[in-house]
Amino acid sequence: MKYTQRDKARILRITTRTLQRWKTTKPELYALIEAGFKMRENLASQELYHQEILELIKSVDPNSTHSLK
Repeated sequence: MKYTQRDKARILRITTRTLQRWKTTKPELYALIEAGFKMRENLASQELYHQEILELIKSVDPNSTHSLK
């Protein structure tokens, strides 16, 4: 999932204007926030791929007990 500025502001319980202001007045904080949301996006993608792989394995071998953890 790709987060919009509005999504990020809502999650952080701030306004989009505050988020934009931080981008220029507090670049280190803004970078940390962006990195955190990028990590959330990556984790969500990995979980999706993990589930797809498990489904493929089960479609080839219904008796498979793979959990790929």
